[in-house]
Amino acid sequence: MASDAIDIGFLDGCFLHTDADHGASTLVSFHFVRFILFALLLTVVGPFVYRLTAAFFDLERDFKTVADHFDDVTSGLIYAYLVFTLGNYAHTFGWTTLLFYFVGLFGYSALVEVPFLRVSIPGWRSWSMRAWAVNLVGVALVLVAAGFHIRWAWKAGFLQWYLPLFVLATATLWLTICVQKLNNYCTDNRPHGLGIERSVRKIALVALWRIRPRSKPVSANAGRPQYAESVYEIGSLGLSQNSLHMEQTSSPDSPNQPLRDTRTSREERTTIINEQLTNLHYLNVRTGRPLPVCKCQLHLHHWQIFYILAFFTRFDRFASAACAGLVLGIFTQGSAAYGYDAMLERKHV
Repeated sequence: MASDAIDIGFLDGCFLHTDADHGASTLVSFHFVRFILFALLLTVVGPFVYRLTAAFFDLERDFKTVADHFDDVTSGLIYAYLVFTLGNYAHTFGWTTLLFYFVGLFGYSALVEVPFLRVSIPGWRSWSMRAWAVNLVGVALVLVAAGFHIRWAWKAGFLQWYLPLFVLATATLWLTICVQKLNNYCTDNRPHGLGIERSVRKIALVALWRIRPRSKPVSANAGRPQYAESVYEIGSLGLSQNSLHMEQTSSPDSPNQPLRDTRTSREERTTIINEQLTNLHYLNVRTGRPLPVCKCQLHLHHWQIFYILAFFTRFDRFASAACAGLVLGIFTQGSAAYGYDAMLERKHV
C-alpha cells in the first residue's frame, strides 16, 4: 500500500509551525539555514566587527590569541545552538533582530566606555551614585520588557510554562551560589578533596589485600636460601612491597620445609594502606605535593545575564524581535571583548 507521507529533503526537515503564535508556545524549533546565519552572526561576524571597531576606537577589551578566538568560536557555537533551538529563533530571527543586534552591540560598548560606568557587578558596593542610577534605569527597562513578554505569554496560553522555565533558567545563578558555598566549605574542611575517591580506593586496597594468594612453598637448593615469590604481583595493586613479609625457615638440614608466610599485623596493614591513600595518583599533581584545592568567588558577567534573557524573547512581534536583537548584541559584546569567563573565579589557597 502506497504511503501518503510527504517526501522532504534533508534541509527541509525543520520544526516550523504555522500556528497563531508562530512557534512561541513550542519549546523546540529549528531551521537549518536560519541557524547557519544565526550562528555566523553570533560567533564570527559580530565578534569580528566588534574587535575591529574596538581596535579602531581603542575600546576596553582583553588581549586574545588565535587560540583564544578559536575557543570562543567553538564555545559560541554551543551557546548559539541552544538559544536558537529553545528560543524560537527559527521563527523570529529576521531583519529586525539583525538591526537591533548591532544597536545592542555598539550601544552597550559605548556605555561601558563612560568612566563612571566602568564597573563590575561584584564591586557593586563601590559604585558611584551615577553608576547606580544608570544601572537601575537599565533594570527598570528590562522589567518593563519582561512585563510585556509575560502578558504575551498569558495571551498565548502558556504562561504556566513561561514563568517556571524562566525560574529554571536562573538556576545558573542560584545553583552556582550553592556550589560556591559547598566548594569553599570543602576547601576549609576537606583539604584532601571530597573523600569519595579516597573511600573507593580504600575499599579496593582492603578487598585486594584479603584476596591476594599465599606464597608458594619452595625448597632449598644446595644449601642456598631461596625466598618465595608472591603469585600475585603486589606492585600492580599499588601496595608497598613491605605489605607482605616472607620469613626464611628452610635450612640445609631441612631442605623440603616450606617457607612460612608471616602476614603483617592489623596496625601495619592500616599504616601501609593510609600511605597509599595519601599518594593518590593524579596527572596534574606531583606525588607528595598538596592537592590544588581552591576557594571561589561569584562573578556574574553581563554576557550570562543577557544570554538567559535571549531565551524568552520568543514572540513574533516587532518589540520582542527588537529586544532579542538587543540582548543578543550585549551578549556578543561580553564574549567578544572578554571571552566566556566562568561565573566562579578560582583562588588557590
